[in-house]
Amino acid sequence: MLTGMIALLILAAVVVPDEGTAELPVCVPAPSDEKVGTNSALDEHRMLRRALAEPMPDAPMMVMLHGKGGHLSTEEYSIILARDADGHWRSSAVGRSQIGVAGAPFIPMKRQDWVLDQANARRLESVISRTCPRDRKSTSSANSGPPPDYITETIDIIVAGHTTTSFFVSDESAQLAALVRPPQ
Repeated sequence: MLTGMIALLILAAVVVPDEGTAELPVCVPAPSDEKVGTNSALDEHRMLRRALAEPMPDAPMMVMLHGKGGHLSTEEYSIILARDADGHWRSSAVGRSQIGVAGAPFIPMKRQDWVLDQANARRLESVISRTCPRDRKSTSSANSGPPPDYITETIDIIVAGHTTTSFFVSDESAQLAALVRPPQ
């Protein structure tokens, strides 16, 4: 039962509209004076994958999603899409959970591997090629925090020769996060 709940957390479906919909184009939130991007989660990916004896992809172009949080248990996962020399996005997702009891062992989550289909690969490349201003309307007030079971997710976009772009997943980047998650 716990494994099924964990899988649902990792594979939480965010609806990605068809290319024919009239929604605003998806883009990478650009840092601004008021809302600066977050620190990269690259070290967290490396540490988690090392702890699970899982390989860390190494490619000139990668999109990575790291999540960690919870309430009565802590979930942590690393999802990495790496673009190979042939232009295919090869992906892997690994993770672990730990119940909120002192000294409880970590329980590995099922590893998943997949190749992004051509339509989603084109969409991903289109999204990561554009930046847009951050949506200031989605900023929460300083007095309100996340719910107790909240899992903080960070996206890193790594392109060789460029500065890594890092930001928290929010309403404005949920469609990008949906492209990174394993298929249902």
